[in-house]
Amino acid sequence: MVVIQKEIIMNSTEILIQEYNNLWNEKLVHKQGIRKFHNYLTYITAIGSLALAFHGVSTQDFFNSALDPEKANYLIKNASNIVHLFFIPFAPIILITLTFPLNDLFHIFAIGNQIAAIENKINTIAGKELLVWEHSVCPKVYGGEKGPNSDKIKNIISAGDYMLLIPSLFILSIITTVISSIYICEKTGCLLSIGYMLIVVYMFGVIIWLASKITNYIKPDGLLTKVIKASNEFSINKKE
Repeated sequence: MVVIQKEIIMNSTEILIQEYNNLWNEKLVHKQGIRKFHNYLTYITAIGSLALAFHGVSTQDFFNSALDPEKANYLIKNASNIVHLFFIPFAPIILITLTFPLNDLFHIFAIGNQIAAIENKINTIAGKELLVWEHSVCPKVYGGEKGPNSDKIKNIISAGDYMLLIPSLFILSIITTVISSIYICEKTGCLLSIGYMLIVVYMFGVIIWLASKITNYIKPDGLLTKVIKASNEFSINKKE
């Protein structure tokens, strides 16, 4: 009987470790996705190339215009149109791009909470604290949970994004949207301009709504943590 119980414990531990490793690999994929966010901003350069292409100018022509007076004069005469064509898709592309890290962030915290639950299960089976990263360290380092001495660590990674990168992108998006709306109204009529403005405002609203949801989910005592913790407790109690 004792041998059978040991085998069950060993099998349970192996299953938990396998799930633990699988979830860690999945989490790493989404962490890489967030790191690529800054690469997504290179789409802005693609917008500039597209704006030039509408006027039959390649990126190479643009950089060589200093040596070609005719091409330089053409660019100067059409500078306003080129800039406005660059501004029109700027805000929509930035706002769509922002959904990528938000999606990855949601997955990271969902997976992280499940990994934390597995850590607790493995520690319970082992009878000591072997694994502490996800369920103990991460909430204090990244989530703002107080430490043993009531010390609280500020997540400088998210602070940098929330206080500098994101506000800068939003301000630029608002400025380019206003300028683009005026340009569209002058060129094609105010009806299309209003339509463009409504689309961008809707996108702004969606991003703000998603961000508010994520902010609630990623708290140490947030809804995501509570739901996953309750699900694991339910599965343990059901087994008992």
